[in-house]
Amino acid sequence: MAPGSALALMTLAHGLGALTALSVAPLAPFLLDALELSRLQAGLFLPAIYFGGVLMSLPAGWLADRLGVRWTLGLGQLLTGTMVVLAALAGGFPALLAFLVVGGFGFSALNPTTGKAIVEWFPARRRGMAMGIKQTGLTLGGLAAALALPPLALATTWRHALATAGVLSLASAALVAALYRPPATLAVVPAADRPRLAELGAFFRRPPVLVVFGCGLALSIAQSSVLAYLALYAKETFAVSAVAAGQFLALAQAGGTASRLAWGVISDRSFGGRRRPGVVASAVIGATAYALFSLGGVLPVWFAAVLALVAGAGAFGWVGLYFALVAEIGGPRYAGLLTGVATAFAWSGTLIGPPIFGLAREASGAYTAPWLILTAIAATVALVLPRLRPLVQRG
Repeated sequence: MAPGSALALMTLAHGLGALTALSVAPLAPFLLDALELSRLQAGLFLPAIYFGGVLMSLPAGWLADRLGVRWTLGLGQLLTGTMVVLAALAGGFPALLAFLVVGGFGFSALNPTTGKAIVEWFPARRRGMAMGIKQTGLTLGGLAAALALPPLALATTWRHALATAGVLSLASAALVAALYRPPATLAVVPAADRPRLAELGAFFRRPPVLVVFGCGLALSIAQSSVLAYLALYAKETFAVSAVAAGQFLALAQAGGTASRLAWGVISDRSFGGRRRPGVVASAVIGATAYALFSLGGVLPVWFAAVLALVAGAGAFGWVGLYFALVAEIGGPRYAGLLTGVATAFAWSGTLIGPPIFGLAREASGAYTAPWLILTAIAATVALVLPRLRPLVQRG
């Protein structure tokens, strides 16, 4: 297996895993009607997946370092696919939710394993670009789910669409098990020398590492809030149709995909392999866009559409660099373990971001306050992260 083949496989696995895990979001309207759910219940599907992911992200990172990429990722996608297929067969809301939580256990393996694979296959000078390409799997998988599953549900049923998403994860598990191999030059680590969970204490005693984890949580609060509310904000603020409002979110996803690729290349070629400058720049871009969004209806619609693209670059562009930084802090020995911890922090932000945004919107009666909260969060990251001393030794 060549580095390019490994990258293509990891990107595909990330994309199919994201498509399966995020499939409930575009299918929520169908589930709401078919199961006679409240809007609050329908809003619990995606958090259920991420809740399972948060619970298991640390063990998943540990398994990635103990069992390796092939088996941990393959088993994780097998579990996610199986649970989503079972969710499609569920007879009611509680069972459906339970299957999604357990499916999140498998979803938790996605970031630690694919990140570890990038560390194994790519040197530091090319790792940022590779991680950026791999991370586009998340946005592209979500975009594919949004475009393909609702028409399939209309043509058949929501159960067929959800089961199809689950089967794609099963196919990905089979591909990973059949095709992925670590680099031939990678040293085989004896079982006694493999990392242990207790060794995380050495990293937790380093305040700069904790700050990095905290920045991931903060930026995820902003990212998930944009995902959850940008379309609704566009519809209610600019009186556009639901289809046009969805296009605002599509623009944000496009901006995020492009920025992940761009920052990966820039960090490798212009920043000497340093990841923090790109994360900081993404935070600044996001803070600027959120502050402008707080102006609301005084913005021309065309400008708001362009701003959605920019906001997506800020909200989503940092992720590849962030996980590259965390993996490099851990090094080959601890890359999976630390990526698991970082995933737990980031996905915790996904759990709390939309409720914070929504509560601020309800309490104030307008979108100004929640956008300004996101501005403050992103600006804080931009101010704090550059002040840390070097975290990775560069050759």
